[in-house]
Formats: sequence, C-alpha cells, structure tokens
Amino acid sequence: MTPPRMIGIDPQAQPSPRMARCNMARVVSQLAWCMRWDLALMALLGCIGVGVKQSPQVQSLVLMDGSSLTTLGIAVSVFVAFRNTQAINRWWESRTLWGAIVNNSRSWRDSLASLMGQQPAERQRLVALQALLCWQLNFELRGSWRTDARLQADGLCTALGLPPRMRLQEGLMRKAEAIGRLHQEGVLSDWGRDALLRCSEVFTNALGGLQRIRNSPIPPTYDVFIRGICWFYGYAQFLNFVNRGDSWEGAVILVGFVTAERVGAYVENPFDNDGSSFCVPMDSVCRTISADLLGPHSPLAQLPISNDPSRWS
Repeated sequence: MTPPRMIGIDPQAQPSPRMARCNMARVVSQLAWCMRWDLALMALLGCIGVGVKQSPQVQSLVLMDGSSLTTLGIAVSVFVAFRNTQAINRWWESRTLWGAIVNNSRSWRDSLASLMGQQPAERQRLVALQALLCWQLNFELRGSWRTDARLQADGLCTALGLPPRMRLQEGLMRKAEAIGRLHQEGVLSDWGRDALLRCSEVFTNALGGLQRIRNSPIPPTYDVFIRGICWFYGYAQFLNFVNRGDSWEGAVILVGFVTAERVGAYVENPFDNDGSSFCVPMDSVCRTISADLLGPHSPLAQLPISNDPSRWS
C-alpha cells in the first residue's frame, strides 16, 4: 500500500487568487450602486406602466405586437452581445498587457543582475526605478491614486534622488539616460546596452497599448444608441407583460436587459478609479512587481491589498 504523501505548506507563499462566494453579495451591491439612477428610473417607469394598464387609449399608443417585439429583441441581443464582447476584449487585453509588464520587470531585474553584478548599488537603483515606473503608470492610467501608495511611491522617488510626483515620461527618460551613462562609463558593453534597451522597448510597447485602451473608448454615439434601444425594448416588453397581468416578469426582463448593457459599459473602461469589480487589479499587480523587484519587505510590497480578484484595493 502506497504511503500517503506529506504536504508541506510554505508560510510565505501567497494564496491562490479566487473569488469567494461570500463576495458575490459585494459584487452585486457594487453593480446596484453603479446603476442606482437606472434602477430609480425603472421604478418610476414601472409605476407609470402599471397605470397605463388602466387606460386603453394610452395602451394603443405604447404597446407593440408580438412580431415587432421579436424582431426588435433579436436586434437588441446582437447589439448588446457585440458591445459586451468588445468590452471584455478591452478588459482582457489590458490585463494581458499588465502581465507583459510583470514579466518585463522581472527580465529587467535579471538582465541587470547579469550585466552589473559588480555594481550592486547602481543595479538596485535601476531595479527600484522600474518598480517606481510601474506605480506611476498605475496612477496615470487611473487618474487618481491611493494615499498610502502615493506616499510610498514619493518616498521611493526621494530615495532615488528624483522629484516627488515625477511623471511617467520623465521617469522613462531618466531610465534611458542611465543606460547611456553606464555605457559611456564602460560598465555596459554594446551588447549589454542593446539588451537593456530592448527590455525597455517591451515596457514602452505595453505602456502604449494601455494608454491606447484608456484614450480610445467605444464611440459615445454607439454607446447612446445601445443604451437607448435596450431601454426601449425592455420597457416595451414590460408594458406587454403588464397588459397580460404579469408585471413582475416584465420587470425582470426590463432589469435584465438594462443590466446587461450597463455591465458592458462599466467593463469597457478597465482603469476606473471606483475600486469596483469592473477594474483591472492594477494595485495588486504593482504590489507583485514591487515584491519581485524590491523584496517582500519593501513598503510598496506590503500595501494592504486583497487577494480576491473581485477587488482591486
């Protein structure tokens, strides 16, 4: 009989990310809060729709026949599916680009260790600069920052002799200047300089992709059209169900179509600063980079961030 294997647990290992069932209520509450005005308008229109049932003259103006609703429903489903697919693609591309930045940061650390093993102080300075650039990218994509993360990032700027609240592009220039200076001093060979520049190029390409996603949302005219047609179809269905005495079923259909459209709209921008489940967990990604580059005891690697993917802070 094969003896059972002993399972060892590393006390320093990070738990596997997962969304616990207990957080489903939190996700639903976030969605309800984001849709608070939509829900209020639906409640108002619902009351009006119930009153329409008592007025045959008004019914003839607002009710649609079954074939019209079926045709409109197919069109709405196609538009909503396309919108949500594009939104998820934008979110997933953003997360993929952040994954590339994580890998690139590790490659930057390893390349410096290989090329500058005899100058640990200068090597660590460039490694810390890479971690700082990741946090600066985080702040600039979101357009805001956590106070504790901002304070720690400013402290790292001061330690590196850089101005607080340094812009991302300025940091990239400092990084390029450092590579050029080390090459002129003979610390880096031609091959070493090219290797570091190629590594920087990967980071810059990922940065450009993230900025493109942030600066190029789905056209507002398309957004307004999708939202309007969802409301029109949902309310038309609601009125027909009210007319048949099934108000609750009609309300579910109205809420369902509007919610499906709203989820796509919220996911469309993966860098929102509302701290909701719709965002890419950039704080968690940057904390991972800080732990890999600066060590697990770095202040930026010890920020209190949940391991639950439904939270970014």
